[in-house]
Amino acid sequence: MPEKVPDMLPLKSTRQAILNAAGSLFARKGLDGTGIREIVKEAGTSLSSVNYHFTNKEGLYLACIRHIMEEKLDLPGLFGTLDTGVYATQQQVSDVMGYMIHRCLLALLGPGVPEWYGILMVRSRMDLHPKSSRALMRLEEPQKLRSFVLAHVPGLSESFVQYWYVNVMAQVQYYIMEREAVLIAFDLPRYDEAFLTDTACYMAESMTQILGLPAPDHRAVARRL
Repeated sequence: MPEKVPDMLPLKSTRQAILNAAGSLFARKGLDGTGIREIVKEAGTSLSSVNYHFTNKEGLYLACIRHIMEEKLDLPGLFGTLDTGVYATQQQVSDVMGYMIHRCLLALLGPGVPEWYGILMVRSRMDLHPKSSRALMRLEEPQKLRSFVLAHVPGLSESFVQYWYVNVMAQVQYYIMEREAVLIAFDLPRYDEAFLTDTACYMAESMTQILGLPAPDHRAVARRL
């Protein structure tokens, strides 16, 4: 069968096709376990197109992570709400945390979202590849959330907030990596918006309760989404 000629496609379409193919393969096999020719075949494009858009495999890997975190999750904007909002009351602090959880779950697991988005984010942490680890630390800015909690919830130690942060991330990762087990447990065919909203409400209430905050006002959070 003759190879497709992706260079006849618009540059944006070719780039997106490469990202989709590479992201799915990286999610299943990791950076080191995925070959560049495998990506080219899956994307139906040429090696020169990959080099043109991403320089090399490592550049493509980081582009897949940035595609999720910056374009889909909009993490810079999401974390930016911690800097730009007014959080004069404990309820306001709780509500912004509920908003962040809702946004993350819907962006990673919502209807129509490719499964590889969440899996790649988790896999990139598990693989501890130097390049992806540095990129994740820059993009996620996890210290910003921890600093926000320390500044707005009196009486907490840095070690307590670190444990809290790790546990919040572990909950999100469970719904990503154990999707089939969760669907069976709740007798669902797929994650839908209603289930993810209920899940986000539960997670937000548990994460704020541990900090001694009031439960988020879910109606206020919904209006903000």
